[in-house]
Amino acid sequence: MGARAAGRSAWLVAPGLLVAFLRTALAWPAPLFALGLARAGIVARASSGLTHPGSPIAGAFEVLTAPRSLFILAGLWLAGQLASGALRVAWLSGALPTLGEDLARSLDPRPRFAEGLAFGFAPLLGTAFLGLALELAAQLYALTVCLAAALLAFNHAGGHPVLAALLGAAALTTAVAAPMVASLGADAALARTALLNDGPAPALAEGMRRVLKRPGAFLLAGWALGVATAVLLGSAQAMEAAALGTARGAPALLILGPRLMASVLGAALAALLELWRLGTVAALACQD
Repeated sequence: MGARAAGRSAWLVAPGLLVAFLRTALAWPAPLFALGLARAGIVARASSGLTHPGSPIAGAFEVLTAPRSLFILAGLWLAGQLASGALRVAWLSGALPTLGEDLARSLDPRPRFAEGLAFGFAPLLGTAFLGLALELAAQLYALTVCLAAALLAFNHAGGHPVLAALLGAAALTTAVAAPMVASLGADAALARTALLNDGPAPALAEGMRRVLKRPGAFLLAGWALGVATAVLLGSAQAMEAAALGTARGAPALLILGPRLMASVLGAALAALLELWRLGTVAALACQD
């Protein structure tokens, strides 16, 4: 069902590509500003007449670690992350209802992207914030368990080694599974908000209940499509390297076109697989 819905709504790849490129662009202001600060520090230290070999690096480090610079860099990074998340939620608010029309096998399907973007963005944003909090909590739990296991291993704590090994294995298993389950629960909550108009908290609770009720189906869908995305993107990069390897030494302007085409192809494949994953999660989360 997810694959069929993604195939019928393949035109969503175009706005998905736009969102992907905009989200990539939003990650650049902070590092570009950091490079500008480092250059300013190097130039200022060089103009002061100091000839010590480490003086330019020290000047760049001094400028980058100034409190004002750190606050500006943190603000740029946070603004980029928030804007990137808002763009993804905006795309999902239109993409999920469109996939829902195909999943419901409506006899008279109607365009839902603009309607979902206009009226579904605000509810979906609240669900996305709750899902993000759940994912961060799961990642914090996984990090805490891994650190505790490492400390116990280094300290060689006494007691029953078999029991300690079993408890450690169980804890590490939950640490690995918790972020995956939390991510799938957040996606299921987004699908229920977009398709069934559930509120943020009920959608997250019901989404987690659906995931815990059928963990194998959700984990198989997420893992299989994640591996497929990695394989396809790796294949696209390998094809790009093989094709452009024959043009080594050519002018950069001639290589720019094929490189951009390969990048767009990889991003389009990733967007199509993301639609497939969203359709699958929506079918599992909203099916009665």
